Amino acid sequence: MKRDKFKVFDSEELGRIFLPDGLSYDKSRAVHVSPLHGRAVAVAVADYQWISVKGGGWNYGGPQVYISNKDEELILGLYPSDSAARELAVSREIEKFTDRLPKVLYYKKLCDAALPEKYARISEAKFKNGVLVHPCLLYTQVKSPFRVADLTYFTESEKADAVEYCCGYWGIPADEYTKTFTEQLATHVALLHKHGFINDTLDYGNVTMLAEVIDYEWVTAPGIKLFDGTYGLQITDERKEKEILYGAEVCLQLKAMLHEEYNLFDIYQAFTSAYRKVNADFLDANTNIRKILNKEEIIL
Repeated sequence: MKRDKFKVFDSEELGRIFLPDGLSYDKSRAVHVSPLHGRAVAVAVADYQWISVKGGGWNYGGPQVYISNKDEELILGLYPSDSAARELAVSREIEKFTDRLPKVLYYKKLCDAALPEKYARISEAKFKNGVLVHPCLLYTQVKSPFRVADLTYFTESEKADAVEYCCGYWGIPADEYTKTFTEQLATHVALLHKHGFINDTLDYGNVTMLAEVIDYEWVTAPGIKLFDGTYGLQITDERKEKEILYGAEVCLQLKAMLHEEYNLFDIYQAFTSAYRKVNADFLDANTNIRKILNKEEIIL
């Protein structure tokens, strides 16, 4: 994949200010990911070690920040500090029981830096409701810079390169990639469920090509308030059932974008089989999942 110097808001000047800690700007190379994640840039640190930097504005031309006229608290191209603080807190809780998932390292508020005049207004950005965004950059350690959804924008050659990269990490041939991805994603979802975490927004934009669940700002986590003031309400069996189905759908989308044959039931079977190895108690006690696997009916 094409690598370039690290930039923020498509600016090398800001890139030098906000480069991840401990790296040399002249030696560092970054990948500006697809338009789907235009506010994110991934910086290579070592083999299978990247730092994803979220909050850097669109890097594909046009306006760098989009403010929604419809949704009071939606702004695209900037990342609010409140969201970053919550991601960091959730990550710290996840790190207590596994090192398999992305680790949020830290975040830097844009207003804490001496921004060039051209960018000074960014620190004053507000949501439609008048609340300050307090934009920041969030730094997260990942093994893959790309998410499954990014494949939408890849050429066939780029897809092959990305798959080869992942296969190298797992030590598998290319024809085992989607099978291994399914097993790994199921394992990660099961780990989260087993420890009281629920991700109601699991989709192909929030999973890397190495099956890492990423973006924790709306993940329900024990003892950490959500932005609506609740703690995620009750973690019901239904929410877990849905997330398992969402995970299987991500695997289906991956296979489709790689032009492989796919069948949702077969993927669901493989997903729940891998999930059971980590969190068998939930699956074995769940009537709805048992009915799905027996092809009786789907209840969601």
